[in-house]
Amino acid sequence: MTGSTWQPAPALSTALGAIATMGLLAVALNRPDLVVVVLPIAAMSLLALLRRAYRLPEVTVQAGAATLLEGESTFVHWHISAEETVDALQLRLQLRGHLDQPEGGRLVVTSVLAGTQRRFGYRLVSTRWGRGYLDGVLLEAYTAMGLLRAVALVPATGSIRVLPLREGFTAVDAVPVAAGVVGLHRSRRTGEGIDLAGVRPFTPGDRLHRINWPVSTRTGALHVTNTYSDRDADVVLVLDTSVEVGESGDGDRSSSSLDQAVRAAGAIAEHYLRNGDRVGLLDLSRPGRPIRSRAGRGQLDRLVEILLETRAGAVGQPAIERALSRIPVNALVIVLSPLLSDEVGQALAGLTRAGRSMIVVDTLPDRIELTELGQWTKLAWRVQLLRRDNLVAALAAHGVPAVPWLGAGSLDAVLLGLSRLAAAPRLRR
Repeated sequence: MTGSTWQPAPALSTALGAIATMGLLAVALNRPDLVVVVLPIAAMSLLALLRRAYRLPEVTVQAGAATLLEGESTFVHWHISAEETVDALQLRLQLRGHLDQPEGGRLVVTSVLAGTQRRFGYRLVSTRWGRGYLDGVLLEAYTAMGLLRAVALVPATGSIRVLPLREGFTAVDAVPVAAGVVGLHRSRRTGEGIDLAGVRPFTPGDRLHRINWPVSTRTGALHVTNTYSDRDADVVLVLDTSVEVGESGDGDRSSSSLDQAVRAAGAIAEHYLRNGDRVGLLDLSRPGRPIRSRAGRGQLDRLVEILLETRAGAVGQPAIERALSRIPVNALVIVLSPLLSDEVGQALAGLTRAGRSMIVVDTLPDRIELTELGQWTKLAWRVQLLRRDNLVAALAAHGVPAVPWLGAGSLDAVLLGLSRLAAAPRLRR
């Protein structure tokens, strides 16, 4: 503990002042009766100081859960034990991060007898994705009938992960390129799968269970059923954290552009990973630390850990272009961006000219309350929105759709369109 020395409390100063004042008046006014009045106060104060506590109670705090979703709550468990009697004990939990105590925080007030234990529990609420920390307990103890006081900060190390509230997200199984070995997406190549590609004559090496007996009987020659192979996709989520607009809602579910992007990234990653695809992540404010595309539950845990550390930060266009150029050629690129950064817009334009399969998820919130910085604030914002509209139109002209994030089914139409475009014959020059 820090600052755990017993100090005189205001009550001790009051008692000593009363004793001294009454004693002086008794001598000055020759009033022995005043000594009789003040004598019980002096006796009780002396007895209380002789029976004072010398050690502070032991206090430990533990959260009931280590991981929460946004808006979920858990209980904080207090455990108090004392070797000596403490007349009064006030405890207040010190929090940091995206955790809150209902009604502005609860002050625990109790007394602890020697050799006894006390336990308490009350609710702790998560307000936003990220991390919350239990930084300690501010302890204020009183002994000697309130004549002595000690203030200490009890360490209470602990952290709680607050996961982004991932909306239920589903998407059609169509992807522009399914280039893995196995998976759930139909590729354009024939092989083992369930989608019918046609019927062809039997050739040595074909499996017997592929023989199409009705066609073989009708034609008098063996024919086999041909199918499209099922393969997995490579999905790379590009998180535009170069700018954050809007108010991040601690407790009222309002969202900034960064909140929208993180929640959407978590939902999309979980969907594709559950379907056996490989998912990677690129944070544009940290372009040198990409998460390589992998499959499996462990990859989802890695992505969530990175998302919890996401913060807005400026980055130069050359660094963005270098990071985007390292994305695999056959990957489906899903960019989550409010489309307000000129550097990001130019980098995306270069990616489209390279012929990448890309979707832009618009994370700009519906409502934005501007902070008045001068008489031109609203006009400047309108100009910025016009530049944003031009960027959306330019991306659409290059075949890159920009769709708002609406949860389940948000990307169905554009995924089908990209799949048809990828399957269309191309003119070779």
